[in-house]
Amino acid sequence: MQISLIATGKTNAIWIKEGIENYSKRMGKYGKFLYLETPNLKGKFTKADPKTVMKEEAVLQSKFLEGVDYLILLDEHGKVYDSVGFSKHIEKLGVRGLRHVAFLIGGPYGFDQRVRDRANATWALGPLTFPHQLIRIFAVEQIYRAHTILKGEPYHHS
Repeated sequence: MQISLIATGKTNAIWIKEGIENYSKRMGKYGKFLYLETPNLKGKFTKADPKTVMKEEAVLQSKFLEGVDYLILLDEHGKVYDSVGFSKHIEKLGVRGLRHVAFLIGGPYGFDQRVRDRANATWALGPLTFPHQLIRIFAVEQIYRAHTILKGEPYHHS
């Protein structure tokens, strides 16, 4: 099963990029994993209202979602898992025979309704609010952790 983590907009923070690259490389051991970033719209819509920004982001996001069987939005109101529960969720998705599961991180305003309508599930990393730039590294690490749990590897200490 192909797993993709798609982030809306680019990050310029070197340490976030390095962390994502580190976990992305580690994921290669468990199967196909791809981290993608959509182009930035920040400068193009600096004075636009949030709905306009989300609508334009949805156009870009939809291009990255072609071929995706199952879409999970990272959303503050989504389902919260502990790490073991999340690994079981990943396992269930694999057993269903899905070819491509994508996790989508929205921009600072969230998701346009069209994207929400396309989603199969939502996932929250907890009740705290995090900058959408940090969510990238947290999400890829948790996806990696889920795979180590499923393989019974010592990365996760319970």
